[in-house]
Amino acid sequence: MADVTVTSAATLDEAQRGKIAAALERRLRRKVRLHCQTDPALLGGAILRSGDLVIDGSLRTRLNRIAYELTA
Repeated sequence: MADVTVTSAATLDEAQRGKIAAALERRLRRKVRLHCQTDPALLGGAILRSGDLVIDGSLRTRLNRIAYELTA
């Protein structure tokens, strides 16, 4: 069993949690237990953490990446 922390910009409903859990179970090849929290500073998207694995799909990170590319 893998414990996964999901930090999202808005509260996730049951359908969204189910889709995330199913995708993570395929990727990690084991059952997952989600721990959901919200952080409005993300603006949109979510950050998933399980042990050393971090999947950052937040809008804040995408915007920071674009800003870096434009100024580099």
